[in-house]
Amino acid sequence: MFGVSIKESKTQRFSCCLGESSYSLAAVSNGKLLFCERQDFLNKPFDAMASSFASDIERLGFIGEDCHVVLSPGQYELLQLDALAVPESEMAKAFRWKLKGLIELPLNDIAVDTFSIPPHGVVGQRKKVFVAVTLLSELKNKLNMFESAYLHVPSVTIAQMALRNLLPLMPLKQSSPVIVISLEENICNLYIFLQNQLYLERQLALTKAIVNENGPKAQNILLEIQRSIDYCLSELKLPEPDQIIFTPGFFQASALLDFLKQELPKEIFLMDLRQYLQMDFPMGFEEQTSCLYSIGGALQFSPSVQEITETA
Repeated sequence: MFGVSIKESKTQRFSCCLGESSYSLAAVSNGKLLFCERQDFLNKPFDAMASSFASDIERLGFIGEDCHVVLSPGQYELLQLDALAVPESEMAKAFRWKLKGLIELPLNDIAVDTFSIPPHGVVGQRKKVFVAVTLLSELKNKLNMFESAYLHVPSVTIAQMALRNLLPLMPLKQSSPVIVISLEENICNLYIFLQNQLYLERQLALTKAIVNENGPKAQNILLEIQRSIDYCLSELKLPEPDQIIFTPGFFQASALLDFLKQELPKEIFLMDLRQYLQMDFPMGFEEQTSCLYSIGGALQFSPSVQEITETA
């Protein structure tokens, strides 16, 4: 997404997740996490982040290598819309001028990409797509950071796709959907995946500051999960989800998870990458949270992505 897909023969994959004032780096080779680290630059100029990034790339010995880029949540808008009657290869271009009133970004300065939701509903008649939109000028500015560090960027994708890449590592039931709930600071999202395909994305009113409150907020999360299950059955016409995964950002939410396990007859567990990836260094839940999407980006990328299209 937002880039070009280039076939790779290397077993090692290197990825960077870009935030507004942060980046995380990770490399994976044959199911082994080689390293992961994160740098934050809150209230510091972009030049400081770019300079640190170049130094890190040199220190890690990745000059001249490919680096797959993941945009962190909050760096783009993701919409779920009815598909247009155009070939899939032309979908992003067709949506560009149909986003007026749906996004806050200026239409003459956006990068747009789409990925289809598998046909669903009654006899698979409903056709929808996810439309990802980011500010083109900001994206180019950030990609210049990679060029200055002598890196090649084969592809740019979004956090949802990096999260999807982590799911095949886990013992998931292929016959039924899985609910994944992610948490990063002030952004909490609920997703429904089936066989590594994303069907639903919803934002939840939950932050890290209140994640372990076993009160009204826990009841609200329970209600949102139940609503999503109902939507899965009634609208998507998919089997009922049997598993609910919480990303490592919930590692301090033991009270919330215990409450949900009591209320829901589901398999509920906290994602722990130490169970699924080999590594030669300790990595707690805080480190997993800070590098989650760069690790997912280093595992695998979507085989079909499109070039950025500029429109004045």
